[in-house]
Formats: sequence, structure tokens, C-alpha cells
Amino acid sequence: MNPSLQGVQDGRPAVMSQQHFGPRQQSTASALTSFVTYAKEVQDLDEKIYPDEYAAHCHLIRQLEPMLRVHGILDVMEIRNPAIAALLER
Repeated sequence: MNPSLQGVQDGRPAVMSQQHFGPRQQSTASALTSFVTYAKEVQDLDEKIYPDEYAAHCHLIRQLEPMLRVHGILDVMEIRNPAIAALLER
């Protein structure tokens, strides 16, 4: 049986998983979790000491922006860190 349909036979709803999304796509929950993880890293990293890591995390945050916007997450979430908010400004 297809793992994504397990439980449907018993009357339980199918559970969405990452396998439903193609390459370079994420679920909304996964995008939000990734954003929070990268934002916390940027917040904790010293840009002068770890410039490469800081830049990489900033790049990843920018890559998540379209998914966060499409699902309205940035419409209901206030980003309090000015450096992170600046990454997502249009």
C-alpha cells in the first residue's frame, strides 16, 4: 500500500507528508519551521565572526519568503528582529 494512504482504509484521514511535494517545494509547516530555525541562527550569529554562515542563513530565509507570503504567514506574523525583517521587505 502507498504509505501516504495508510489509515485511509480504516476510515482515518490521510496524513500529508513531504512526499506529496516535488523537489524544491515544501509544505507550509515545513517552511515555517525552517524559517524560525534560520532566523534564530541569524539572530545568534555574529556576522563579523561568521560571515559565511550568516550569509548562507540569510540566503535561505530569502528563499523561504515566497512560500511564507503565498500562505499568508507574513500577513499574520510580526518579525521583531529588524535585521530579519529587512531580509523579507519588498
